[in-house]
Amino acid sequence: MGGTRIIYPANQSEVQIALKNKDNDKRYLVQSWVSNIDDSKAPFIMTPPIYKLDENRQTLLHVVYTGNKSALPQDRESLFMANIKSVSAIPEELHDKNTLQFAIKTRLKLFYRPVSLKESEAQTAWQSLQFNRNQNQLVVKNPTPFYITFGQLTVAGKVVKAASEQHSPSALTMMVAPFGEQRFPLPSAVKGDVIWTAINDFGSETEQRKQSL
Repeated sequence: MGGTRIIYPANQSEVQIALKNKDNDKRYLVQSWVSNIDDSKAPFIMTPPIYKLDENRQTLLHVVYTGNKSALPQDRESLFMANIKSVSAIPEELHDKNTLQFAIKTRLKLFYRPVSLKESEAQTAWQSLQFNRNQNQLVVKNPTPFYITFGQLTVAGKVVKAASEQHSPSALTMMVAPFGEQRFPLPSAVKGDVIWTAINDFGSETEQRKQSL
């Protein structure tokens, strides 16, 4: 797949995802759809919804927003999940034998970005994060209209993790919503500078930034 996230500008009729089968001897049946964070149905379609991807072949998945654009916030991004599930075909020599098949599911963040938000501002939004300490918590505030995902987050050289990380995917817990805040557990003995990076629109990690706590 090309990229780890999808940016859907509101002024575009669709966006595309490149999907490639790099295997020389395996075909895959691919199913794709878009959901809300809680896996409920989202106002998008992905075509083709089911597709046979042959060996060493590539295809494009088309993502189309089908809802009312005015129903989504116009002053901030909205977050959805693009789901891609693939199952490899059973080789002919195993058709008459008992086999165990595994389905591989990949989830990509899909950010719906209103027309009023500029791409240039999205690239620097992570620099605006505000950090402060509240007892044994690191409080991170996001004053921007963009979702910001941490690449790394440390305080005094110690890695900071979300309290719910053991129950939720870290890709979602290590993120701060537009105009929102995220709280992370922080031992009382830990004191020092906050150093962080973020993941940009292209799925790459930014340079480090530092702030005194």
